Amino acid sequence: MAVPPLIALEGVGKRFDGVAVLRDVSFDIRSGEVVSLCGANGAGKSTLIKIMTGYYESYQGRVRIDGTEARLHSPSGARAAGIDAVYQEVDTCIAPDLSVAENLILYRLANPHYPLWQNRRRIEAEARAIAQTVDLRVDMARPARLLTLQQKQLLVIARALAQRARVLIFDEPTASLSQPEVERLFATIRDLRNRGLGILYVSHRLSELLAISDRVLVLRNGELVQSFDSVPTARDIATAMLGAPPPDDAPQPYAHSAGPTVLEAIGIEVRGKVHGVSFAAARGEILGITGLVGAGKTELLRALFGADARTAGEIRLHGRLVHIQRPTDAVKNGIYLVPEERRRHGLFLDFPVYKNLSSVFLARFCRLGVIDAASERRGAAQMIERLHISGAVEGPVAHLSGGNQQKVVLGKWLFGDPQVLLLDEVTQGVDVGTRQEIYRLVREMSQRAAVLFASSDIDEVLSLADRLLVMRDGRVVGSFARGEVDRQTILELAANVEREMVV
Repeated sequence: MAVPPLIALEGVGKRFDGVAVLRDVSFDIRSGEVVSLCGANGAGKSTLIKIMTGYYESYQGRVRIDGTEARLHSPSGARAAGIDAVYQEVDTCIAPDLSVAENLILYRLANPHYPLWQNRRRIEAEARAIAQTVDLRVDMARPARLLTLQQKQLLVIARALAQRARVLIFDEPTASLSQPEVERLFATIRDLRNRGLGILYVSHRLSELLAISDRVLVLRNGELVQSFDSVPTARDIATAMLGAPPPDDAPQPYAHSAGPTVLEAIGIEVRGKVHGVSFAAARGEILGITGLVGAGKTELLRALFGADARTAGEIRLHGRLVHIQRPTDAVKNGIYLVPEERRRHGLFLDFPVYKNLSSVFLARFCRLGVIDAASERRGAAQMIERLHISGAVEGPVAHLSGGNQQKVVLGKWLFGDPQVLLLDEVTQGVDVGTRQEIYRLVREMSQRAAVLFASSDIDEVLSLADRLLVMRDGRVVGSFARGEVDRQTILELAANVEREMVV
């Protein structure tokens, strides 16, 4: 008798506000295989994951576990059925102020039948044994917020294994990892596969799907349109995702002319994060900032926006010294930030799309101090059309795909008068088509403002930027104009690798 799959979905669907976002999806995951799931933004991937992990109480169709039908009505119910997930925003999966040990046994601590008083040494010994299942070597007493991103991922994986997870979902897990960290994560996933777990791997990075998958599933417009049982080419996957041959994924060069200097950063310091960074940025050009994860790119942009406190340095706008102590100061001066973590820092997730779009410049839609709802909706509708935002725009923005959420974060700033646009990993977690739309918008905005484009994707920065800075350990270690540097040189600078001298 054939062994049933660990999990099988049969005709699964989901509707929001009468709009079908998932229709008649059927597939299974067997023990010891990695099934990859991909699709353009809005294809239904996030909705499918939330059904599998019990976040949506109602859905159409059936889910079978080991051949037996199961209704997944809550995250705890899904975990009890052996299904857990590692999300891109891994901080949402941990209790940051609890210790590593407490996070590793978090579900047990939350159990009302678990003894209230526990010996700390016993907790740490139990947690240490759990951590060893994924070779997580950290101080068990350390607050979880102090771990690196990869260590947090390992913590979540270890905790899932301790709960006897048999199906593990990875949702865009490499979005903020460096290449060495990606390789270590892949080694962990292969080890989990060898232990007999079933893996669902979700990513927009097609090269990763080719490297890690046994099968590849493609969603388009809420439907499963392709299942590749053998490893396809990246172009095959992209064609299935988009319904047509894909455009070139790399940004294309374009003619430009740099205008007057808009922003001058002089000796910017953020304690322990950024050290004496100076540069100038002009209207009409894109200044790229690249480096490995943790190089200081995010902290630099947050300091320019007033979200992180500067301990030294000056900011000049059009030659005039400006005092940026908080984000409201930056916004008043036309300095706008699209943050790396859009869900945590860029959106009001429970608000509808039009409210998010109007949130920063709400005064534009007011009459005599009262919000003009009709004007607010008209303005939002124009921005939605301009940026091709799709989805249930009247519902919470949390229901949109990652790419459409990113467009909302960008769109809310376009109601203002940008002088400096700070973009932090703005194409992270978006599909091929959306990435091209963002590149077009960035070029358009560079004609109105100085644009700082920070990305750990070196190829992206090389293709898009007119000038680029390379950062390492909070310092600028290289500054180049377009065409003056290649990928290998940037990697060596970013990783502090010295070339051997040839005599």
